[in-house]
Amino acid sequence: MLTFILLGRLTNLAVEQTRELQERDKRAAEIIKNAGGNLVSLYYTFGQYDFVAIIEAPSQEIMGLILLEIGRFSTVSSETLMAMPPEQMYSLIHKLP
Repeated sequence: MLTFILLGRLTNLAVEQTRELQERDKRAAEIIKNAGGNLVSLYYTFGQYDFVAIIEAPSQEIMGLILLEIGRFSTVSSETLMAMPPEQMYSLIHKLP
């Protein structure tokens, strides 16, 4: 599984529908699970982003589908980063000439 870090902002529509936040989070988790992924963690934050999610997905393509499906809510905008654990980076470094 690949790991993705999603940095998100709530749209004006999401703020207007604040009382539905928990239900939207549940629907997003279901979308991720149904696509073969896993919502590892979700945090609401203060600052430049309103929330941070750690998501595991089988591929970049599946993550793209997850983002498109969640985007249909029209309640978030996001930036997504692909992440790798330190051990994977160390393995790459050992392959350097």
